[in-house]
Amino acid sequence: MSNENTKTPLDGLLSPGLVRLLARSHLCTVEAVRRAYPERLLRLPGIGIVRFRKIEAALIGGAPYTPHFAAPHFPEVPGSTLKNSPLPLAVVRRLARNGILTEDQLRAAYPEKLMKINSFGLGSLREVERIFFPGHRYDPPTGKQPPPTLPD
Repeated sequence: MSNENTKTPLDGLLSPGLVRLLARSHLCTVEAVRRAYPERLLRLPGIGIVRFRKIEAALIGGAPYTPHFAAPHFPEVPGSTLKNSPLPLAVVRRLARNGILTEDQLRAAYPEKLMKINSFGLGSLREVERIFFPGHRYDPPTGKQPPPTLPD
């Protein structure tokens, strides 16, 4: 039973920082975020593709949004065949700076070598997984290593 006047708060569904960010744009309920999806959300200050995908996964569901415009040609990444993929430009540039220019090189570097790239975090890895490894999810080890023992 759905009611148009129902107002479902965002608290508990998204991280507190993301809830504050949306609240600054007067998007305080699930219904308001769904009305703003996708174009208005993508234009909000502080909402990049990673945060957009988090909102999408938590509140929208279904297939991920794909823009209806053609991706621009990126001549600043010469030799990379990844520039024609739906990967964000920043990720393509980061990969190219580290010698990863093709899909085969990307697949060979997944996941350990990718995670060693400077400024290549989990958000970038999730984008790579979404496009090139659907259904895969690498979870890096989180356990702390014990402190080294010093000789007496």
